[in-house]
Amino acid sequence: MLKPSLALAALILLSAPAAERKSFTVQSMNVAWQPMHIPGFPDGLQQRLLHDNKDNKLMSALVKYPKGFHEPRHYHTTCGHTIYVLKGRIRTPNGDLVPGSFTYDAPNERHGPLIAVEESEILFYTDGPFDMHIEDKKP
Repeated sequence: MLKPSLALAALILLSAPAAERKSFTVQSMNVAWQPMHIPGFPDGLQQRLLHDNKDNKLMSALVKYPKGFHEPRHYHTTCGHTIYVLKGRIRTPNGDLVPGSFTYDAPNERHGPLIAVEESEILFYTDGPFDMHIEDKKP
């Protein structure tokens, strides 16, 4: 018979979302750019999907913004996400994001609009199931 503390730990592990079963490496240059279609966003975004864990709904991707792209003000209820700028310049209400900039947007916090001042690439990571709620309906 399991001790109560071991039984609780086993129950937590069994009820936790499945994590990856094996480590892996992806050469991002070998992943093709694919168009992204996000309801409420204009067309033009592209991504190289690097990691998409269907079990725990986490994902990592390189995302490319064309120059002039306008991302409307929005929020997420089921995830937060990080952005790490690799190249380019993205204008936000709080200042420009340039290479080396890191930002985290928590669930339920409004963010944007974002405008790509020049073609830009970011590393994008979600920490839960991705949902989208547009606040700014302007293009």
